[in-house]
Amino acid sequence: MKKITALVLTLTLALSLTACGGSSDTGTDSTPNDTTDTSASSAPSMRAEDLAGGWVDDDGNTLVIDTEDGTYGYRTYYGRVGRGDYTEDAGKPMLDYDNFNYDLLSVDGGLTLRQNGSSDREGLDSAHFGQGESELYEWPIDELDGVWQDALGETLVIDSGRMEYLAYSKDGMTSGTLADQVDGKGIYLFLNGYAYVCLSDDHNSFTLFFESSDSQSPDGTYEGVFYRDGDAASYADLSTAAFSENSSGHLTYYDGVNLFYLPDGYTVGDDGKAYNADGKVFGAGWEAEIYDPAADWGENWADNWG
Repeated sequence: MKKITALVLTLTLALSLTACGGSSDTGTDSTPNDTTDTSASSAPSMRAEDLAGGWVDDDGNTLVIDTEDGTYGYRTYYGRVGRGDYTEDAGKPMLDYDNFNYDLLSVDGGLTLRQNGSSDREGLDSAHFGQGESELYEWPIDELDGVWQDALGETLVIDSGRMEYLAYSKDGMTSGTLADQVDGKGIYLFLNGYAYVCLSDDHNSFTLFFESSDSQSPDGTYEGVFYRDGDAASYADLSTAAFSENSSGHLTYYDGVNLFYLPDGYTVGDDGKAYNADGKVFGAGWEAEIYDPAADWGENWADNWG
């Protein structure tokens, strides 16, 4: 059963990493859904008393289950975080992720998830976790309130009280809703599809992880690191900022304070900036003047609700 009330006020995160970032193309959380784990086909269910605590897979995705509260927290290796429901059906542990129920099975001394039903969406079918250290902490959703801007001048105004956002750039503006489906995937802006918020550990910057919706798809805009008030100088050390590829082949960006993952498909150009296949530059990696949306959208741009 959905516990929406708690999520309107806070988002409980299961964290063991400091990295944050994402994209519509960043690797899925686990093995694709058309892969069958034969070892899990006849595996017994986990016992509830053995589930509590932290679980980590080989990619660094983290799962924390609270069997008493009936919830779980899930964090991907690239920093997207969400909360969902844990239930027991006749003593059989299950969790709900992206509107699918998953059996929790005991396999090879660890925990393997088995999806009930099939889907072509991202899923956790056959994902295998071993026990690991992890912490639970909470940050209020109003940490997102205010003005955020990346190095391209792409600007977001977020109001958690309204559960709405405004988005501005030199080329256009739009607005939409802020939501959480309590499905393990986290808070998102309905912007170019579903734009999931990946908040940095110090809460002063974030990136967006994009997934297509039925009516919208990512178009390369609003992909960058967003800082409070666009003030990267106060929240990063750009003199040491750099892009690099980690041991797993993922392109990352370190701004001197926090580490972020870039969408798949970005490469670093000769100028040291990151570009996607369409030549769109990732909005981070250089000192930029703060863009004033009033120049294009009027003095009341930050209060243009409705």
